Amino acid sequence: MAEQPNFNLDPASRKELEQFIETQQAQSRVQTQVHMLTSMCWDKCVGSISSSFSGKEQSCLANCVDRFLDTSVFLVKKVEDQRSAAMGH
Repeated sequence: MAEQPNFNLDPASRKELEQFIETQQAQSRVQTQVHMLTSMCWDKCVGSISSSFSGKEQSCLANCVDRFLDTSVFLVKKVEDQRSAAMGH
């Protein structure tokens, strides 16, 4: 993590602040990923805008989202496992 300015916080408050910042950064990354997913799957699957999706478009969108979610869950688990191992758990 980048060096944070010293606000004369006690260790517990500093840790709480660092966790809050980490959580906010993680939420921002998730929002960015959702935006990328939406754009990528839309561009890949939707040919033209109409009143409803064709069966092919629906299937493509569902598969695209499923693969993205599978990959995201895998990566989150991998990061959690590495974090646990680094913390000695």
